[in-house]
Amino acid sequence: MKYLVLIGDGMADHPLAELDGRTPIEAAATSAMDRLVTQGLTGQYCPIPEGLPPGSDIGNLSLFGYDPCATFSGRAPIEAANQGITLAADEVAFRCNLVTLADGQMRDFTSSHITTEEARAIISTLNETLAKEFPVAFNTGVSYRHLAVVPNSAAASDDALAAAKCTPPHDITGQPYEGYLPAGDAAALLRAMMDRSREILADHPVNRDRIARGLNPATSIWLWGQGRAPQMDTYANLYGKTGAVVSAVDLVKGIGVCAGLQVLNVPGATGYLDTDYAGKVSAALGALETLDVAFIHVEAPDETAHQGRTDLKIQAIADFDSNVVAPCLEWAELRGDTRILVAPDHFTLISTKTHAGGPCPFGLFGPGVPVGGQTAYSEGVAATSGILIREGHRLVRAFLSDAAIAL
Repeated sequence: MKYLVLIGDGMADHPLAELDGRTPIEAAATSAMDRLVTQGLTGQYCPIPEGLPPGSDIGNLSLFGYDPCATFSGRAPIEAANQGITLAADEVAFRCNLVTLADGQMRDFTSSHITTEEARAIISTLNETLAKEFPVAFNTGVSYRHLAVVPNSAAASDDALAAAKCTPPHDITGQPYEGYLPAGDAAALLRAMMDRSREILADHPVNRDRIARGLNPATSIWLWGQGRAPQMDTYANLYGKTGAVVSAVDLVKGIGVCAGLQVLNVPGATGYLDTDYAGKVSAALGALETLDVAFIHVEAPDETAHQGRTDLKIQAIADFDSNVVAPCLEWAELRGDTRILVAPDHFTLISTKTHAGGPCPFGLFGPGVPVGGQTAYSEGVAATSGILIREGHRLVRAFLSDAAIAL
């Protein structure tokens, strides 16, 4: 049997007054997901365990079939794995956003979705300057998403860096940032690096060019999501299966690396509305000719919700449906031996521009999947199904079994 996991990052949301009480999923054109559910079933699962922060790191671990309570050590070290960075026992990796701070507020946690080429020039400058003044090494990622690796010896104690309280910048869009700067025993070091980055980037050539083009400059680094190297078993050991991952973001690809899966890099995968959907689908379906499992992760619903753009989130969901779910469903229907799981990894709320926990809707299709009788995919329909999987990783474990699925 073949297995396809299709992830619409942050796709779930709450009903919105501007949509007459509908969610963005309910307002979007989702004929493929509706057809998938009609031929299979829908229900709810909890990707974010009680007590853990709602984020793509936790939610995607659940969607890969890992218990986040046992495997999560921080977001940045997972991204480091995808970049080929091997963390020493005495090193902590931090996620390093290039952000726009202005008038005391977090103006833009993406610096107007700065390009990777522009970001590479900035990261190079930081390694030539900031990294000579502080014990830190910067590594270029994609767009605004980068990494900083700091040795434990730089802080007061071995646990100070990992234990620092750091706020994700996407949680405070449009808010004063002063109260959300790093806290704890390592706060002075982390704040000093962030403050110094503002001085270095104030007149950077990339920023001068972006301002001239009416785009937000990258005025500062923002450190968060830190942790030590994760300890995860491979898919071969856990499930006896081979697989591949297609995503634009280092986090999801890093989970794939840690899981021992192949990471398929699609040049046109951007993590936004302009991503190469056809290229991602082609890569995943091609891999399934020889492998067992393929993950296709789409970031656009999450990014647009962080912007507070209801119209763009609806577009992102519709694009995911027509450009990813539809061709995958057609492929699976022709083969007859393929299961599909469609789900978000968490809620990303238009109302708050950030993540939230709670039961998310999933859709299942394929051999061994009972027909549930629902005819649409949405948060509301899933809530009426009577199916609620409280430990989210168990959904994927059931999905990947060769036996008939009983939920």
